[in-house]
Amino acid sequence: MSLSRKRKRELKKLKSYAEDVLHDQKIVLDRAKDVLLEAGVQAKHLSDEYVAPRVNDACENVRPTVERGIRSAKQAANSVRRTAAPAVTAALITAVNALDAADNPGARRASESIVRLGTKTGFPVKQQKKKKRSAGGVIALILGAVAAVGVAAALWQTFRADDELWIAAEDAE
Repeated sequence: MSLSRKRKRELKKLKSYAEDVLHDQKIVLDRAKDVLLEAGVQAKHLSDEYVAPRVNDACENVRPTVERGIRSAKQAANSVRRTAAPAVTAALITAVNALDAADNPGARRASESIVRLGTKTGFPVKQQKKKKRSAGGVIALILGAVAAVGVAAALWQTFRADDELWIAAEDAE
């Protein structure tokens, strides 16, 4: 397809207009970029001068209330921990001892898993071992029984009905 000279000239002129418009747009966009950069700098200055001090003052006014709330929440958590820990530990120990008492392999596995759970959650469960009586404990038990019998005999002798002091007190009335 061949174009006439007139059309070629018009297209060439249109092309130069388009290039001029593109050049002008680049200049406008560069100026807009410079304006936006300067606006950002000015916004930062205004923020530093006016907004930041107001935000800091507001934070300083709110800080005591927030700190008081945090302190009371920590105290509540500590009191719950203090009251709940012994109960949880006692329940775990009871469960472990009951499972240990059963001669069942399944119960033994459950006991071991409870001990692991207690250790993992911060409530260490120490299994109570069956206490063996030693010779000293047996001797102390026997001596305690003998002492109790001696006290009972002394009381019997003191409050016997045929005692003269008691009879004399009854006659005087």
